[in-house]
Amino acid sequence: MKFHVVTLFPEMLESAARGFGVVGQAIARGEIGLSVINPREFTSNVHHTIDDRPFGGGDGMIMMAEPLAESVAKARASTTASAKVRAIHVSPRGRPFNDAVARELAQLDDLILVTSRYGGADQRFLNECVDEEISIGDYILTGGDLAALVLIDAVGRLQKGVLGNEASSSNESFAGTNGLLEHPQYTRPREWRGLPVPSIYTSGDHAKIALFQEALSLAVTALRRPDLLVLPEPKKLSKLRALLDTLTDDEFRLCGLADRDRVMSHLLVR
Repeated sequence: MKFHVVTLFPEMLESAARGFGVVGQAIARGEIGLSVINPREFTSNVHHTIDDRPFGGGDGMIMMAEPLAESVAKARASTTASAKVRAIHVSPRGRPFNDAVARELAQLDDLILVTSRYGGADQRFLNECVDEEISIGDYILTGGDLAALVLIDAVGRLQKGVLGNEASSSNESFAGTNGLLEHPQYTRPREWRGLPVPSIYTSGDHAKIALFQEALSLAVTALRRPDLLVLPEPKKLSKLRALLDTLTDDEFRLCGLADRDRVMSHLLVR
């Protein structure tokens, strides 16, 4: 996969995308492509002006259509005729970004990310040159560059070979069992500041551990994101709930589940 980013700050984006983490390493190895395009390249005046006042008045400046359109055209021209390509403007009014969208975008060959600043981009450019808008959250940034980096990281890590373990991306929050949040994790030492690892993790019974982790995923989701909660069929739910019932209050807290009653109320067998 190759990312093409239209940005007024190419050095910032290149440094952040290439310099850190497994995605940066994949870019360095050539497994993921990255190119940046500065729309100032397509301006004709001495100041390389890329924005102007909005018609009808209002706060802020609006990025002009032509430099952005030429930038996207340059990105598209570098792709192959058979490539699956999508141009996205990162914007707070776009489709909400989540794990499902990341996995959808990960199937593309080329992803063109348009980052705007100031008061946004001319709507005519968006209508003619962009396939869709995507938002990383209900808040406002000073520009779309950080949002583009979020997409690069979330989509890039799903490319084959980027993560050391191919199962990693299928067992985490939003992607695991029924899209639930991930269960709590622990590592050495077995006891830290008087707090032990839950005993089931050191039992060696991998089938029981897997069932316990599934029960914990349900419990964590019920407590923190009940809107995501999808209950299994009654027989399975009863089994998972019974497993949680065996935990003491201290063990519940050890698993990050402070409100036992609230958790169990969400997991009633119907």
